[in-house]
Amino acid sequence: MEQLALDLNNGEVPPATIVTPCNAAAFALVDEWPRWSHPVALVRGGEGTGKSHLARAFAERTGAAHLAGEALRAGDVLQLARGPVVVDDADRADERALFHLINAVRAAGTTLLLTARSRAGIALPDLASRLNATPETVLQPPDDILLRRVLVEAFLARQLPADPAVVTFLMARVERTLHAAVQMVERIDKAGLAEQRGPTRPLAARVLKTGGSIPDDIVP
Repeated sequence: MEQLALDLNNGEVPPATIVTPCNAAAFALVDEWPRWSHPVALVRGGEGTGKSHLARAFAERTGAAHLAGEALRAGDVLQLARGPVVVDDADRADERALFHLINAVRAAGTTLLLTARSRAGIALPDLASRLNATPETVLQPPDDILLRRVLVEAFLARQLPADPAVVTFLMARVERTLHAAVQMVERIDKAGLAEQRGPTRPLAARVLKTGGSIPDDIVP
């Protein structure tokens, strides 16, 4: 599969360059575009599994219009459906607007990628029917390969040594989401700056113990 570049802006490390069992099916979906068997595809996953990163990668690869579910408006549907579209957090979209977008994409012969935590709880029967007929791919929580790479890249992005002992220590203790891993490295970096030293296992342990805040004993 073609590699997609890491984007380290705003302290975020997407999983886009690492294809592991937890995200292989979702990245295969991106790689197969535009040879989809169905005009609409749904990628479902819990918080921190990389849905938004996947949506951005899809938009960059395809030139798709990219918007958050909350920003979808019925009046924009026909314009959006002129080309590929990706709606992130589609479970937060207005249901009638989303239903009309699906219909417009089907009629225009374009493609639509939806990301969501769940397809459950849809109140509009017509939309529920459309989504039930939509192929679904699941993003699993980060596995060890992906979590290790995200931690390493987060340290390197801050020009910090990615000590294997520190990375292994964090892997066993940090919340298994991409956002939590990157945020923990940020907090360790801030604590290290306050102490004027690089990241170490004892420092990581103290930051974890304080819930990610800078320990009182190293605040200058």
